Amino acid sequence: MLSILIPSFNVDVTTLVGHLLEQGLQLSVPFEIVVMDDASTDMEVRRRNELLSGGEVRYVQQTVNQGRSKIRNLLVSSAKYENLLLMDCDAGVASDQYLSNYLTWLKEHPDLSSKYVISGGLCYRAEKPSKDRLLRWKYGVEREVRSAEERNRRPYRSFTPFNILTTKDTFVDNGFDESLTTYGYEDTLWGYQLQQKQIPMIHIDNPLYHDGLDTNNDFLRKTRQAVENLYRLMQEDRLPEEFKQDSRLLCAYDNFHWKGFLPICSTYYKMLHKAMEKSLKLSPSLHLFDTYKLFYLAYLSRS
Repeated sequence: MLSILIPSFNVDVTTLVGHLLEQGLQLSVPFEIVVMDDASTDMEVRRRNELLSGGEVRYVQQTVNQGRSKIRNLLVSSAKYENLLLMDCDAGVASDQYLSNYLTWLKEHPDLSSKYVISGGLCYRAEKPSKDRLLRWKYGVEREVRSAEERNRRPYRSFTPFNILTTKDTFVDNGFDESLTTYGYEDTLWGYQLQQKQIPMIHIDNPLYHDGLDTNNDFLRKTRQAVENLYRLMQEDRLPEEFKQDSRLLCAYDNFHWKGFLPICSTYYKMLHKAMEKSLKLSPSLHLFDTYKLFYLAYLSRS
């Protein structure tokens, strides 16, 4: 038995749900697809998604935006079945055996505990997007796409809830942190929380396409939100030691702090952030992108 859980916000999920429904009807177990709309502002998208409701598909409308963490917790609490498949609304099905791959893996591992997370990973379309969405695509292709073998070397560092199979039992006392309502690090925090409680995180090769590419402007805005969340977690001393050692950004920040360079980085951000953003939009460079994040974190620390 399987509950497929999809939080949605201003994204038409009809194609995604159609592919999942087609595969689900070929399974030998009961299943449901739950789409929970987080108070989308696009009424036309809401109307199309509402039409999905019926049969194995259940549509739930939130009247107030709950945020990225709480909406996932609400989906879990609403699920009928113990096995949960969580994914993002901007996903695309990459294999005709996507659902059966997960169930086959479970059958082949009958000794698995009742608490676990199985991550299928993600992938991107081979063709480049338009120039105004190239930064997000380049970051995804070069930084996020990893084989299961690579991800299993450091399983909690590679975690994203974009495409995971888990259980309701896993969420007992282990829900997403609802104090983080904006984009960034809510998934990272959850992954390290699972590590601290020794809940297995297993990676397999069963990816979904990440189709919802932000515009360059939106991705930079979300990046600043993520850095703000990170700085807040730093201030509240809520970052696990393992994450501090794994994070490329925090390692660079600590190094620059030790060398006394943070005031210079903060000044550079104030002087150059517009020029950096323009350059990232015209010709995306991940080295410049890393520098931009470091300078912004330094700026926040000096404000």
